[in-house]
Amino acid sequence: MVLAATLFASPIAATARPSSPAHVHPHHPSSRPDAVLRVTFFDVGQGDAVLLQAPEGQTALVDAGRGSDIVPLLRDLGVERIDLMVATHPHADHIGGMAGVIESIPVRFFMDNGAPHTTATYRGLIAALQARPEITYLEATPRTISLGSATIEVLPLLPRGGAEHNDRSITLVLRFGDFTALLSGDSEVRQLTHLTGLGVVPALTLLKAPHHGSDNGFTWDFLQAARPRVVVISVGRNNSYGHPRQAALDAYAATARETFRTDLHGHLQVRGYGDGSYVVVQGDQVASVRTGGWRRGMEAVATGAATAGSAARAHTSHAQLRIRVRADAPGNDHQNPNGEYAVLENSAAEAISIGGWRLCDLANHCFQFPAGATIEGGGRVVVHTGSGQPDGGRFYMGRRQAVWNNDGDTATLYDSKGATVLAFSY
Repeated sequence: MVLAATLFASPIAATARPSSPAHVHPHHPSSRPDAVLRVTFFDVGQGDAVLLQAPEGQTALVDAGRGSDIVPLLRDLGVERIDLMVATHPHADHIGGMAGVIESIPVRFFMDNGAPHTTATYRGLIAALQARPEITYLEATPRTISLGSATIEVLPLLPRGGAEHNDRSITLVLRFGDFTALLSGDSEVRQLTHLTGLGVVPALTLLKAPHHGSDNGFTWDFLQAARPRVVVISVGRNNSYGHPRQAALDAYAATARETFRTDLHGHLQVRGYGDGSYVVVQGDQVASVRTGGWRRGMEAVATGAATAGSAARAHTSHAQLRIRVRADAPGNDHQNPNGEYAVLENSAAEAISIGGWRLCDLANHCFQFPAGATIEGGGRVVVHTGSGQPDGGRFYMGRRQAVWNNDGDTATLYDSKGATVLAFSY
């Protein structure tokens, strides 16, 4: 698909006039092995707000929740410009915060599904767009948009007039190397069946659960095509809709390795790497970490009692942790358990104390770090599966057989209080 931007004097014009191609930003694939794409799901209650941050710093905001609380969250992450804003469909819990963003932060491109609505919230969004004629309107036709070294593919919509607002949600496929994510607003059975029938649903690393985890927000054919490794449900606490529904939770549990919920875990950030691996960072209290002049994302805080300011000071280094797993040992894995290992790397300048922390696989085979264990600034520790003499840099689980599955597993790091610090899936 080719990106063909549609330019208008008014950013909400109803008919398309083709123009020369445009890009959110030129596509320059990153060669850095540590380059990371950040997908942040804001806890905005019963609504959706997802921020995409390319390794080079370009940003896209997909929906903006119901109210004005999204602007401080964006500022906390150092967002100074929105390169692409997408309103998946014109319901208040998806577009309610957009007018505030447009009035507060420069926006380059705006995309919606072309379907108007009668609500005051929608009229407020239109007024905000009309007051910013510098914003370029993009119609949600099938196209591929470059976001730094990532790409955003816009999937085909159902025809106008042939579906309710939910089933005309803009659906995006985000790609960064082998990392693939799908964001689909409030798509229901009809739209998901349509997309599956077109054969445009790829195998996914990450799925944003359609329609807040509703029982009409999935089909088994859709999930079998997507085969997501991790699902994130954006949902409000004690909402009147009963979301997420048990049928959806059961379906995600049957097809994905992990499911996260903003009502339980707060803000969530999935960090995707070009090799298809990812790390999930979570926490109701978050801290922003500025590295290289721009904020690198949010970090899980182990103690819920910490204020945002103290959390930023106490947990800055956690954002620099990364897990890698060497699962396939030379020879027979079970006969060479020390040939497989997990590596914890700390790219921060300061040391991180990990005494009492646990590293576990999906089958709950765990290793607990001894009291006093640390990862020095810029250093790493290695946890071998087999037996040996620990020396502060190398630790041993003491198992006689392999632990890490060669065909995929998840390494989860817990702090001494049992809170998840980060998780790595391969």
